[in-house]
Amino acid sequence: MNRASRAAFLERVPLRWRVWTKRFVKEWALTVLVGVVALVACAKLGEDVFSHETGSFDEAIQSWVADHQYPFLYFVFLAITYLGSVGVMIGLAILGALWLWRRRSREVGAAALIAPAAAITLFQLIKQLFARARPPIIGHLLLGTYAFPSGHATASTAVCCTLAYVYWREGFISRRIAIWVAALPPFLVGVSRVYLDVHWATDVLGGWSLGLLIAVLGSALYDRHRLREARAATLL
Repeated sequence: MNRASRAAFLERVPLRWRVWTKRFVKEWALTVLVGVVALVACAKLGEDVFSHETGSFDEAIQSWVADHQYPFLYFVFLAITYLGSVGVMIGLAILGALWLWRRRSREVGAAALIAPAAAITLFQLIKQLFARARPPIIGHLLLGTYAFPSGHATASTAVCCTLAYVYWREGFISRRIAIWVAALPPFLVGVSRVYLDVHWATDVLGGWSLGLLIAVLGSALYDRHRLREARAATLL
């Protein structure tokens, strides 16, 4: 389609549809894309774990980690795993949400709180569904708990990604800082779980995917509120 044909086609499209399409691309396209990728990753990992098709991959990663155990790194990752625990992430989400509530509105604060609430509910349900055993060396000491997905990876990804996105959109932090906040803490927390041998690698991958999916839902709730506020402002 040449430029003239494209222009003629666009002229026949109602203005409201053109405005909606432009707004969708600007406000929602990236959110939808990330959500779809996270959902597909969750589904694929869940299918592979349920079918016991991840053994060779998980065991290869576990063997490599076992050959690279160093006392200093062990204690570093132990500290990281405590800082990335579900309880700490819930506290971080509550503090971040309260601050947003005070500076902005209840709806903005709610968008930050939905991530840990959904994360805790979902990963607990999925753990019971899969009932996957933890690694046999150290993981078996965590009696009564299952492996897939990693709760630490799920909660840290859900909370950090949601807070980073909301704080960036509100203009409190730059895009670069938001990317670091969203990516680095969940990555280190997930790696710590594998290095400490309390989770299989696919447990962490599943946690990252599930946490990202939850963060997308929280971000979508926040974006919906922003759009509603923008529409209300145009009517004033």
